[in-house]
Amino acid sequence: MTCKFGMPTLIEKDSIEENVMLCNELGLDFVELNMNLPYCMPENNNPEDLMKLKEKYNTEFTLHFPEEIDFGCFYDEVRDANIRLFEYIATWASKFAARKINIHLNSGIYFTLPNKKMFVYEKNNQLFIDKLKDSLDKIISIAEPLGIKVCVENMQVHKFVEEAFLELCNVSGVNFTWDVGHDAMTGYKIKNIYLNHPYKVSHMHLHDYNGISDHQVLFDGHIPIKERIEFAEENKLSVLIETKTVDALRESVKRLKKCSIL
Repeated sequence: MTCKFGMPTLIEKDSIEENVMLCNELGLDFVELNMNLPYCMPENNNPEDLMKLKEKYNTEFTLHFPEEIDFGCFYDEVRDANIRLFEYIATWASKFAARKINIHLNSGIYFTLPNKKMFVYEKNNQLFIDKLKDSLDKIISIAEPLGIKVCVENMQVHKFVEEAFLELCNVSGVNFTWDVGHDAMTGYKIKNIYLNHPYKVSHMHLHDYNGISDHQVLFDGHIPIKERIEFAEENKLSVLIETKTVDALRESVKRLKKCSIL
């Protein structure tokens, strides 16, 4: 196996240790700490205690940055605050040797017109890309000395977001998280960018899509799961099985083991 498999922090659980115990029970390699959850926040976790958890259960950590944080915001004051938050979290994460932080490329605010939605970032596309790239340059300069990779996840993929991802392919230090469920929901608009730039993809969020909603149990939907895992193995990605409940996670792991993937 050339890639590691992990699980998200689950809202059904009440502590990082409960998640780590489940990760160990299922034979997975890492837990992705969701920084929206209070029990994952730095002020509630001593890095030394997290190091002890890692050693006790042989489990690694990645981080899922608060998903409402927008690094493309036009207000420099807001972006500066977001960058300070990144520095605070990344510095804390480095003390227990977390190696990847997943951030989001948000599509921002939109105006509801009579016949469509018009996104502010779409109307001001170059300004959005310039602000986003400036933020990424700054957070990468923070992350790299700490031994951390910044992985940008695809969320909603509109035309202006596709253009932003294409621009980021040329930005040194930017890595991508291929969220295969989000990609399927938006008609696989991001797939070719990742297939054409596999060296930029470092992390994967793996879940299925049934035509209505994503984060489904693996092999319950339309996504070619084995094909995505082959890509992950070929490019040595870390793979987060991003189902949202204990039961769905257990079933997904069971099916991967049945296929001799785990």
